[in-house]
Amino acid sequence: MTWIRTIPPAEAEGELKQIYETLYGMYPEEYHTPNEVLRRPDGSLDSIVQAHSLLPKAMLHTFSAHATLIGPDMPLTRRQQEMIATAVSAQNRCFY
Repeated sequence: MTWIRTIPPAEAEGELKQIYETLYGMYPEEYHTPNEVLRRPDGSLDSIVQAHSLLPKAMLHTFSAHATLIGPDMPLTRRQQEMIATAVSAQNRCFY
């Protein structure tokens, strides 16, 4: 997890809870299964979305744009999207 304070979906209330629900509803079903490789010894998961939880409106706009870009009506498959993300991460020497 990040080194900043975050609010996980299970602890979210009010506007933040609604934004989590909205965002998770926008993503294709295959994105709903956690990547077990990212599970930490305490059972938590790394979450780039959760890292934005202190700025709910920014989180909504950022990740709703991302959800639109990876939607099923877009021309790239999930496999192609992941391949591009992997190549960019490798080029940037980013392990995530």
